[in-house]
Amino acid sequence: MKKQFFLATLVAMATVFVAQKMSAQENQSKPLDKATKNAVIASLLTQMDDKYIFPETAKAAALKIKEYQKKGVYNTITDPGEFTRLLTEQYRDIIKDKHLSVWYNPNQKPKDGPKDEAVEKEREARFLRHMGRQNFGLPKLDILEGNVGYLKIDGFGPVDKVGETVTGAMMYLANTEALIIDLRDNGGGEPDLVRYVASYFFGDEPVHINDLYYRKGNETTEYWTIPVHGKKYIGKPVYVLISGRTFSGGEELAYDLQTQKRATLVGETTGGGANPGDMADLGNGFFAFIPDGRAINPITKTNWEGVGVKPDVAVPAADALKKAHTMALEELLETATDDMSRDFYKKGLEAIQQ
Repeated sequence: MKKQFFLATLVAMATVFVAQKMSAQENQSKPLDKATKNAVIASLLTQMDDKYIFPETAKAAALKIKEYQKKGVYNTITDPGEFTRLLTEQYRDIIKDKHLSVWYNPNQKPKDGPKDEAVEKEREARFLRHMGRQNFGLPKLDILEGNVGYLKIDGFGPVDKVGETVTGAMMYLANTEALIIDLRDNGGGEPDLVRYVASYFFGDEPVHINDLYYRKGNETTEYWTIPVHGKKYIGKPVYVLISGRTFSGGEELAYDLQTQKRATLVGETTGGGANPGDMADLGNGFFAFIPDGRAINPITKTNWEGVGVKPDVAVPAADALKKAHTMALEELLETATDDMSRDFYKKGLEAIQQ
């Protein structure tokens, strides 16, 4: 079964959106009783024990949650939203895994349950329309002063839906002399599209950029760069903007390019979520996203879980674009070989420093 980072699939993204938008009135119309809460907690503990990437951590967390039960922490809670928020906060506090999440949505169908093909098609169509309004996660590209390219990527959708948009963006930027990739608002997505984007910055020889290890089956999926459409962005400076909002797949692209020494990271340390996983049905309209894998970088042999990806140049996220733009033009000026080019980059620097 193919795994993914949180918010990587249409189902996961739609699920979280719906769960967050549920009204208090709807939640209150179905007050929780003790038996339901105990059943949800029991299912969560069992599935965490079966699936979570670090079994011993799951067992330790279960002891803490049972301790909360004995103390009556959940006794007065009747609102499903409040219940799931508390469970999510407690688990994240205990195991320090920001991918783990619990939510309530009585209208959501279990992932492995029977599917209504017409309903599923309409749901996907609605989501694709929504993504299309955000240009499939690439909301902005530009050519800045001094012929420096700018590409903002806010998420990574499926390659078969988003790949051609990435290709079009890279073709537009192909004649720039340096590139800034803005991941400051990137919340993650599909590892396959992370690899597709990364592949534009390496030559034709495959480069090993990341692995995803899964507890079930003791399996590892390797990610190497692949052939892409259009012209690659080779031999030119690349800067990546990051912030505390950069998460999951956004962090992976930044980390991949940083560890391969293919880009300079500018901004703030990222959110720190590196464990892929899948949705689990807890019963009674409750669901959880349980990380069942972990990223392993082939160079560092570790990942950014819990610590985030650290920038090469630390500046407030709001100042990262100007800083990266300045650095790009200074690098181009330093390597310029003729007076016309030097004058061109100097004028670009003067323009952005006004």
